[in-house]
Amino acid sequence: MLHVAETIRGGIATYFNELHPYQRASYGRGKVHYVIPSDHRGDLVGFEESEVSTFERAGRSVSGLLHMAVTARREIRRLQPDIVHLHSTFAGLVIRPLLLFMRNRPKIVYCPHGWAFSRETSRLSHRTTKLVEIVLARLADRIVCISGYERKRAIDAGIARERLTLVPNGISGQRPSPRAGAVDWPSQKTRILFIGRLDWQKGYDLLIEMARELAESVDVRVLGSPVVDRQNDIELPANVSLLGWADRYQIDAQLDAADLVIIPSRWEAFGLVALEAMRAAKPIVAFRVGALPEIVEDGVTGVLGNQVSAASLVETVKKAQQLDLAWAGRQGEARFKRLYDVKTTHRLLSELYHQLCNLDQRARADVGSARADVSSL
Repeated sequence: MLHVAETIRGGIATYFNELHPYQRASYGRGKVHYVIPSDHRGDLVGFEESEVSTFERAGRSVSGLLHMAVTARREIRRLQPDIVHLHSTFAGLVIRPLLLFMRNRPKIVYCPHGWAFSRETSRLSHRTTKLVEIVLARLADRIVCISGYERKRAIDAGIARERLTLVPNGISGQRPSPRAGAVDWPSQKTRILFIGRLDWQKGYDLLIEMARELAESVDVRVLGSPVVDRQNDIELPANVSLLGWADRYQIDAQLDAADLVIIPSRWEAFGLVALEAMRAAKPIVAFRVGALPEIVEDGVTGVLGNQVSAASLVETVKKAQQLDLAWAGRQGEARFKRLYDVKTTHRLLSELYHQLCNLDQRARADVGSARADVSSL
């Protein structure tokens, strides 16, 4: 099993960290390997050096993608995996065509972790990314959708249903251990925690506007840093503390200290932060976008805003402040235990992997037409 990702910072690192112990136990030590950027190696916790190959990159660039492709091809030849599992748009864009002409190629599983055509972009970019994903879908043996929302978007875009498998994200029911020490957060205000990239998608600018508007009633801590945008150049009000990236133990300690977790994303294929919050018995404030309405029970485990705007976020936080936050947190914890344990994610992926490895040569019947499609791009 070989996992390949162009970036892992944030949700994909959590995905790997949660899933890896189960895959290692199921398939055997040395049977699960990862190709990731060298500057993100520290985001993987408890991985042996022999399980990880890294490539150099200077941000998102052509040279970085080339280094990823070279490293992935080298590791495929060396390890001869049964499955290559590609994570996110750029790994799927580069590696699927690369493997097309490989003799005895492994089965290809692609997980977009959020379709590029679901993002807020220009009309031309939207149409282009949709066309590319439709064509490249034929080069994957299966596409894993991490939410019902992501699966519906794929079907609406024209990707064949039979290529799609729904495997909802999950995280371990056990919080990180050994537990980090208690975090001091003295405040008489509502303590709100944000975890994620400081960029346009994650609504970092909306978060700051909300904090500025509600300066008398909320304190905000921010765990994260920019990956693409320079959103940290925004002037921070006095009630916002920017703490940078944190490891899973530090995140867990900050969750214990918070009253609620805020996820002001403009679009979100899933939102693993929501699961971390629910596991820690913390209610959630978010917008009604992507998969978040599947995860957050409005008025019970948190509050969902209908319109993506700073004004809407202010009103949504005010509504959340009227909840019994401890009760809402307990409801979220119970919902997490019912629906989002990583054991279910592991079981569904394992069933998919075994199904693909047992398929006969008819599974490749459309490779010829796929090659023609790719060459016409």
